[in-house]
Formats: sequence, C-alpha cells, structure tokens
Amino acid sequence: MSFDWRQILNYLQRLSSRERTLLGAAVAVGVILGFYTLVWEPLSADRALAERLIRVRQQDLVDIKEMRIEYMDLLVRLDASRDVINAGTIDKNFSLFPHIESTVSKVLGGRDKIRSMNPKTKAINDAYREEAVEFKLDGIALDQLIDMMVRIEKGDRPLRVTRLQIKKRRRDPQQFDVIATVSMLKANEES
Repeated sequence: MSFDWRQILNYLQRLSSRERTLLGAAVAVGVILGFYTLVWEPLSADRALAERLIRVRQQDLVDIKEMRIEYMDLLVRLDASRDVINAGTIDKNFSLFPHIESTVSKVLGGRDKIRSMNPKTKAINDAYREEAVEFKLDGIALDQLIDMMVRIEKGDRPLRVTRLQIKKRRRDPQQFDVIATVSMLKANEES
C-alpha cells in the first residue's frame, strides 16, 4: 500500500480556516515538543554531564597535585628518618636505658624521685626495631620536667618522647607526677 499525499491535501482543503489554524497550531506544538524532547533535552543533559565530569576531573587533578606534594614531603622525611636512624646506629655501644637513667638523674639531682624505669623493645619490621624506656617520676618541678624533655629530645641522640602524662599533685600544685616513654628507632643488625 502506497502513501498518497494528495489525499491529505484534499482533506486539508475541505477544512475550514479555523480548523486549519487549530491543526497548524497543533502541528507546531507537536514539532516544538518533539524537538525539545528528542533534540534539545538530550543535548542539555549530555552537556551537563560533560561539565560535571570536567569538574570532577579538575578536582581529581587538584587532589593528585596535593598528594604529590605530600608524597614528596614524606619521601624527604623518610630519607631524613633513615639518616637519623643510621646516625643512631653508628655507635653500636649506645644503650638507651643507661642514657635515659643518667639524663633523668642529672636533671633531678639523684634517683630519689624515680619511681620506676622499664626498658622495652618492639620489632617494627625486618629492618628496624623500636627501643623504648618508660619511666615514672614522683613530685618533680615544672622546670625540671622541661629541662629533662629538652635534654632528651634536643640531645645528640635521635630520641623522641612518644608518651607523656603529667599529673599535678593536689597537696602541692607546684609538683607533678610524670609518666613518660622515650624511644628511638634502630636498624636491626644484619646476620
């Protein structure tokens, strides 16, 4: 069956001018709706999606640049840490416990305020271990505590205070009870 345009033209000619106007308006609205639905809306949705993807990729790029800066900083810190660890292992005879005991005794003027000192060693991985000394002190002055921490952290050894708990005494607010842990990383000796 073939489509004949003449039948449609005959039908349109039989319509009144008012009916033709209404039919023309209906066709125009249909064409506009069809263009909007089939062309304009998909293009706008694709454009919005593309803009959103561009914003996401731009943010990813900013994040990657920030992570690169952080990574480079961590590499520098890792190299510095390795240098510190290696500097700490140059003196094979260095022992953390006697060093801390000596430093604390010098600052406090004796051993009478030292409640306890406990050495600890923990393997970090195959290459490194952490040596630590936990000590508890009773009734020390704030200036003694500061002097002791400065001597420990700013001394010639790569030592760090990894835990510090300070408690003020009720009866004497100028005196403090202290629990501290000082540690250092050492390279494991190669077998």
